[in-house]
Amino acid sequence: MMLKGIAAILAAACLATVAHAKDAPPDRLIIGYENEGKIDASHKGCLAYVKETTEWSKAETEEGAKRVCAARKRHVDAYETFQRNYRTLMEELAKDVRLDPAGAASNLKILVKACIEHKQGLTTGGHNIMIDVVENDIDAKCLTYAANLLRDEINELRSKNPP
Repeated sequence: MMLKGIAAILAAACLATVAHAKDAPPDRLIIGYENEGKIDASHKGCLAYVKETTEWSKAETEEGAKRVCAARKRHVDAYETFQRNYRTLMEELAKDVRLDPAGAASNLKILVKACIEHKQGLTTGGHNIMIDVVENDIDAKCLTYAANLLRDEINELRSKNPP
């Protein structure tokens, strides 16, 4: 009789562990917007894009490549900061079993994607190289917004639960 009770407790514990592991948030949050994590901010990549998109002089092409690269770099930097802050927040949330890191991650994904779609709806998108610049700036702005939100949440959690 006692063995059955112990077996039942162990089975329940295993199911709870499996359920908790299933609900664990991903290490890296994939938002699902176009070209996510695939931005080429190299001079070569930017130059190739400008040459493909325009028929400008060499000087105009070089200047355009600098502009495209600057926007792409802002996007790449914002994405890295967002991912870093996301991981830190998930680590903080994991310290309290009452919190729902997986739910928070899911909602964060929706928030960032909605921000991008909202901002895309407020622009004509530009022309020539500005199509790339505008898209990367929109993504960078929304990622920065979310990264700052995460930073604030991390600080709030840490102030409530100092080490």
